[in-house]
Amino acid sequence: MPTGNSNTVGNVFVAGRLPTVTYNPRERLGLEPQLQEYLEDRGALLSVSGPTKTGKTTLLRSVADSGIWLSGGAVSSKEEFWRGVGEGIYDGSDEAARQSVGKIRRDLLASDRCLVVDDFHYIEQKVQLEIVRSLKDLVFDGLPAIVASVPHRAYDAVRVEKEMTGRVTHLSISPWDDEELISIATKGFVALNLVDTDSDLARRLSKESFSSPHLMQQFCKRLCRENGITRAAVDPYTLEAPASWINFFSQSATDTSKAAFDLLAQGPRRRTDRIQRELTDSRTVDIYGAVLEAIANTGPVLSIGYDQLRASLREVLANEVPQRHEVTRVLDQMTKIAKEDIEGEPVVDYDEGLSTLHVSDPYFAFYLRWGQPGRILPD
Repeated sequence: MPTGNSNTVGNVFVAGRLPTVTYNPRERLGLEPQLQEYLEDRGALLSVSGPTKTGKTTLLRSVADSGIWLSGGAVSSKEEFWRGVGEGIYDGSDEAARQSVGKIRRDLLASDRCLVVDDFHYIEQKVQLEIVRSLKDLVFDGLPAIVASVPHRAYDAVRVEKEMTGRVTHLSISPWDDEELISIATKGFVALNLVDTDSDLARRLSKESFSSPHLMQQFCKRLCRENGITRAAVDPYTLEAPASWINFFSQSATDTSKAAFDLLAQGPRRRTDRIQRELTDSRTVDIYGAVLEAIANTGPVLSIGYDQLRASLREVLANEVPQRHEVTRVLDQMTKIAKEDIEGEPVVDYDEGLSTLHVSDPYFAFYLRWGQPGRILPD
């Protein structure tokens, strides 16, 4: 196919890094101005919360890319935290300075750079408390400090240190709606000189993206390549739908999510053989498989109350539904496995106090819908 400008599909549609052509600042929410105001005002710790893979990091990078960045997944102690800050300040130089926390603290404040702790919820609560306490006086003295978390962990900074009440401000990033996701496709297709008649293809992709711009970027890239497009076309080219949407989406389910699914379906090490339960589609699973099927049957939606999950169990099981204590035990075990045995964002997290299961990773939600072997897939 003849190509036009230098735009390639790979640099137009990007997932997991900062997009340029398809970046959407979501202006209606005023997120960037609110971040800029915080950086100007300071005096508090800013907690930014939003579902995983919905653009928190991209948003923060767009405003505070020159800051000192730490990943919560790489912090297991207060000492490790301050070593990471020192590496950010001195950029590999001044080894002696990096050994002095007192000097690191002084130089951090003097640098006038923003401190960003991404995935703050990955840090265990005891270490969170130590970190927040060690930042409290610096924040009071004007250090701009931002912690980014998933929504149901947005108040960790206050929860672990009551004295931070009134010194923490929150910025909540709502899930992306269909029109915001469609704008990614629209911008990208224009840059590649592609035509999506009435945005029909973009709308189909947005409905399977679980509010995640990462998934939308991935789908758009795959659709272009299935049309034989690797870079911008010289003449306008009308995109065609895949021969099978089922194949398109099921083949997009990632191996990483499959590994997470397998660990959850297996559950903890078995002491005895578990009772096998028949699903309405004639498959046979144990209670862990039944709960996962019930989660998938909700859509899956990303937050599921216990009553909703129990109703879904009635729909997917051919026979009686397990007792409440059996189901909640499974949810507790899945949460433990997700935190301890699966790398990255815990894919599920059961909040016993609120009787709510959070499907924290849209890629995992997508796998539940499209990637399970033997599951009857939606058209």
